[in-house]
Amino acid sequence: MHAAASSGARLFLVTICLCSNVLSSSANAPLDYLDKHTTQYTKELIDLVNIPSISSLPEHHVDILSAAKWLQGRLKTAGLEEVKIYPTKSQPLVYGQWLHAKGAPTVLIYGHYDVQPVDPLELWNNKPFDAKLVNGEFLGRGAADDKGGLLQPIQAVEALLKSEGKLPVNVKFLLEGQEEIGSPDFETFLTQNGKLLQADYALSADGGQNFRDQGSLAIGLRGAITVEVELQTLASDQHSGMKGGTVLNPINALAKLLAGMVDDDHHITVEGFYDDVRPLTSEDKADLAAFPFDEQAEFQALGGALPVGEKGFTTLERRWLRPTLDVVGIWGGFQGAGVKTIVPSKATAKVSCRLVPSQNPDKIVQALEAHVDAHAPHGAKVTFRLLGFKAHPYSMPKDTIVNKAAAKVLEEVMGKPTLFYREGGTIPAMALLKNVLDIDMTMFSFGLPDDRIHAPNERYVESMYKMGRVAYVKLLQSIGGLAQQEERHDGSEL
Repeated sequence: MHAAASSGARLFLVTICLCSNVLSSSANAPLDYLDKHTTQYTKELIDLVNIPSISSLPEHHVDILSAAKWLQGRLKTAGLEEVKIYPTKSQPLVYGQWLHAKGAPTVLIYGHYDVQPVDPLELWNNKPFDAKLVNGEFLGRGAADDKGGLLQPIQAVEALLKSEGKLPVNVKFLLEGQEEIGSPDFETFLTQNGKLLQADYALSADGGQNFRDQGSLAIGLRGAITVEVELQTLASDQHSGMKGGTVLNPINALAKLLAGMVDDDHHITVEGFYDDVRPLTSEDKADLAAFPFDEQAEFQALGGALPVGEKGFTTLERRWLRPTLDVVGIWGGFQGAGVKTIVPSKATAKVSCRLVPSQNPDKIVQALEAHVDAHAPHGAKVTFRLLGFKAHPYSMPKDTIVNKAAAKVLEEVMGKPTLFYREGGTIPAMALLKNVLDIDMTMFSFGLPDDRIHAPNERYVESMYKMGRVAYVKLLQSIGGLAQQEERHDGSEL
C-alpha cells in the first residue's frame, strides 16, 4: 500500500512537472517571438515616425492618410480582421478586431497616430521626420507620443497569434488620427458605432510612466479647452511716431487683459472658474504622499527653473488636481528680424486651460468669454473663438479588474510596487469612452517624462519600447486568466 502510494505520488509529481514545463514553454513562446523580431520592430517604428502625420496642419492631411494606410496594413499583418479605415469630417480612424476567444472578455485598445507640429525647427538636433535609433533612443517627432506606444499592443497581439495561434481575450483596436487637435470627431464616431466598439475593458497605449524602474497607473487626467482672443483697435497699422501715444495699442491692451486673468498668487481671476473644483480628498492626499516626487531634481532638469503656481498648494497638487490658465501663443505687429516702427492694428493670443474633476469645459468657455467681454478696453473690437481642443476631465477607480491586473504586470516587469497617480495632461478619448460607452480605460503606456513630447528633440527610449510590448503580452494573458478564474469560481458555486 505504501509502495503503491509512493509510486502514484511520483507519477503525480512527474505529471505536474511536465505540465508546468509545457505551460512555461507556452507562456514564453510569445516573448521569444518578440525577442526574435526586435530588428523588425525597430524598423517599423522608424518607418512610422518618418510619416509626418501632423493633424493640425492641412498640408499634412495626405500624410495622415498615409499613416492610416500604413497602420491598416500593419494590423492585417499582425493577424487582425475586419481592418478598416473609417473617414470622419477631418482625420480618419483605423479599426481592427480579433473575436475568436469564445467566452473571454473583449478588450478595446486605443492609440493615436497623429503628431504635434515640429516648430521651432532650428532647435532640433536631427530632422524630426528622419527617425534614427541613437544610443538606445529613437529620435523623431511622434516616437513617444504616440507611435511607439500604439505599436506595442499590435506587436504583442501578433506575437500571441503567431506563436500560439490564438489570443487569451478578444481584442478590438481603435487608432485615432486627431488626438493632438482635441479629437473633434471622436465623440460622433463613438455614438454612431457603439455596437462595433462594445467591449468589457479598454486600454490606452497613449500616456506614459513616471520612472524607468517603477510602474505607475493614472487614475485621472485633466480636461482642457483652448480659445483664441483677438483685439482690434485700428483699421490698419499706423506709424508709431505719428500715431503712437494717441491711439490704443492692441498688443499693450491684450497683454494687460491676459495678465489680469491671473493674480500675483497665481489664482485665476475669471469669475466662476473655480465653482466646481472639489477640495482634495483623503485618498488624494494619500496618493500624493506615496508618490516619490523629487521637486528639486525636476526643476534642475528644466534648466534651473523655480517652482511657481497657485498659492497654498504643492507642485504635485497643482499638477494633479488644480486647474490652469496659460497663454500658449501671442502675436501682433512685425514678427521679422529687426524692427518696424508701427502701432499694429490688432493682436491675438491663444489661451489653454487644463480642467480638473467636476469642471465642465463648456461652462469654462462661457466664463472666459464673459471675462474678456467685461474687461476688454473701450473702443476695441473683440473676437473670441473656441478652438478645436476641448475635453472633459477623466477619473476612474483604482480597484478595477484591469487596473489590478496592470499593476501586477508592471510590478513584474519593473520590479517595484506600482504607484497610482493623476496625470496633468489630457487624452480626450478616455473621458469620451467613459461618457459614451461607459467603459473605464486603463492607461498602459511606457513613455517617460523627459521624452520631450510636443517639443524639439522628442525621443523614445528603446528599453521602454521593448518593455511595453512584453508587458502587453503579459497583461492580455492576465486578463484572459482572470476571466477563466471567474468561470471556474462560478462553476464551483453551482
